[in-house]
Amino acid sequence: MTPKQAEEFAVLWAGAQSTLASFIRTLVPDMSQAEEVLQRVAVTLVRKFDQYDRARPFAAWGVGFAKYEVLYYRRERATDKHLFDDEFVEKIAMGYQRFAEDADPCREALDHCLKALRGRAKRAITLRYRQGLPSPEIAEKMRLSTGALRMLLCRVRQSLRQCIAERINEGAAK
Repeated sequence: MTPKQAEEFAVLWAGAQSTLASFIRTLVPDMSQAEEVLQRVAVTLVRKFDQYDRARPFAAWGVGFAKYEVLYYRRERATDKHLFDDEFVEKIAMGYQRFAEDADPCREALDHCLKALRGRAKRAITLRYRQGLPSPEIAEKMRLSTGALRMLLCRVRQSLRQCIAERINEGAAK
């Protein structure tokens, strides 16, 4: 995997991880075992990333692999009577794949709206959500009070929500 592919994978994984984790936790009752299954899914996706069709939502693609990892997990624990049958796993997987495909327009709209941000708004969002810095540290870096930063982030989030809604409505009108 090239550094560019690794970066692309990291961005796609970050966006899809919560959907995949939710899917797995729905079907794997033990939290530590669900995390283990999620890790196996991540490894599989890294190995198969060169086969990923970028025309499809990454999360929906990942759910397909997660389904097989859950089924494998179930076979390993076949004596546990608290597990769902394979047909139920299949139905849940189909639901999550549809969800991931439906969520994709929101993600595309968010990407577009984030690219449109400028100045302090862009810096604040980058520091908070891309770098994961806590508010006091961001406020210090941007030379703002924590209250001013909180208000800036609130306004930027509202602007992003409005931009996303407009973008999605434009797409629906076409």
